[in-house]
Amino acid sequence: RFPLCTDTVSLRYTIHMRILKLGAAIVGALLLTTFAIDASDTLRGRSGTLVANLMGREATACPLGMVSLTTARTFSCVDAFEASAEQNCPFPSTDDELSTIANITDTNCNAESKPNAEPWRFISREQAVLMCARAGKRLPSAAEWYEAAIGTPDNATCVIDAGSPAQTGTHSDCRSVAGIFDAVGNVWEWTNDDVFNGVYANRTLPTEGYVAQVGNDGVASVTAATPTPQFGNDYFWHTATGSFGMMRGGYYASKEDAGVYAVHSKTLPTAIGGAIGFRCVQ
Repeated sequence: RFPLCTDTVSLRYTIHMRILKLGAAIVGALLLTTFAIDASDTLRGRSGTLVANLMGREATACPLGMVSLTTARTFSCVDAFEASAEQNCPFPSTDDELSTIANITDTNCNAESKPNAEPWRFISREQAVLMCARAGKRLPSAAEWYEAAIGTPDNATCVIDAGSPAQTGTHSDCRSVAGIFDAVGNVWEWTNDDVFNGVYANRTLPTEGYVAQVGNDGVASVTAATPTPQFGNDYFWHTATGSFGMMRGGYYASKEDAGVYAVHSKTLPTAIGGAIGFRCVQ
């Protein structure tokens, strides 16, 4: 009788331990799968990880001066304001090409995103790429810029009819759904895209004119000779021959030609001027 009782207890113990081990294995497999998906989301640049979403909070927040785009797939954060030079830079206000060169030469000088600052102007595309990289960010593509700029109201008080740019974020209503200021007007903003002999993103761009239809990146796919209210009467600058960079949004004197769909694809990426600036993404 006693051996039988002992065997029964032993059997029950063995079964109990196997159930515990099986449960642990299942939990471990779920965790590995979760973290694998989580890592995949992180590599795709999602603003939040799966674990954070399941827990109802974000694992990381955007740096100061940036806003989060939870719907974006290739970036998580975008500068809320057009880039400006830090106050400790040799030239916090960049009024010519030489001031930009002096700022870039000083490795302690960085670009930042903050309100009520002079937008960094007189900067080429590659210089803008460098300053974004120095801040741990990068220049957006034309499509990414569009994602961040969507929803800036057509009737907003943006800086589009002035003799010079305003300080960043001056007009609170010139703001996109994502929360970025001055995407429309103030200064043109560089994107990290090229146009070679009229071809951008493997498609041939239309002739210069008013935007009449766009691709999913907000770049004109059809143009017209007269303004199209559906696209804010925005204008598309283009030439079919040559190698050019791409800027978006318009500048302080663009008037109604400026807007979310306004694209300038006939400027050399080495161009430097008082109407050209940038913002960064991360």
